[in-house]
Amino acid sequence: MVGVEKQEQPEAFNSDESQHNFVENQDPILTITCLIVAAAYLGLAKYCFTPLFMVKNWRLLINVEGFFILFALLALSIAVRPFLSPSSLQISRRGIKYQGPYWPRRKTVNWDQVIRLYLSNEFVVILYRPDPKRKRSWPLWIPTFYMGEREKVVRIVREYSPVEPVMMSNLSLTTWIIVVLFFFLILIWLLEVVLK
Repeated sequence: MVGVEKQEQPEAFNSDESQHNFVENQDPILTITCLIVAAAYLGLAKYCFTPLFMVKNWRLLINVEGFFILFALLALSIAVRPFLSPSSLQISRRGIKYQGPYWPRRKTVNWDQVIRLYLSNEFVVILYRPDPKRKRSWPLWIPTFYMGEREKVVRIVREYSPVEPVMMSNLSLTTWIIVVLFFFLILIWLLEVVLK
């Protein structure tokens, strides 16, 4: 057997260049749940089609069928999205690079641009100033609750950040329910506006 020589690390290698990568979990339970919800909405659309067609109320037919089909497509898009464009977060001594789930470009924020930093186990909120000559600051909201190894994100951000972070408490179950209900109310309102 031929021995393999161990290659030496270049002397220019600096441990400060290390980078921590976090990628979105592709949860099969979420995918299956979304597929079941989509199938249920499509089943409701099929079940309601014949009675509404017999009544010949076209406006009601379009509203009801459009509602069910739109929610089925929404559930399918939520199920497929983590496989098509997973979120990623990279943290290093230079800054943070984040690619969110709904935009294709990666956002980079250097640590010298950060003004304020808010941390919790579910979110990282960064207020940063892209141009030091201007006073305007921009927020970068990073949800970490669907990242793999999310418990390490807070520790690593605190370790690398030159700005002292403000620690936030996690959202309570009641707050999550209110946020989800608010989201669905906005979604239903948008559907009513679009389908009129």
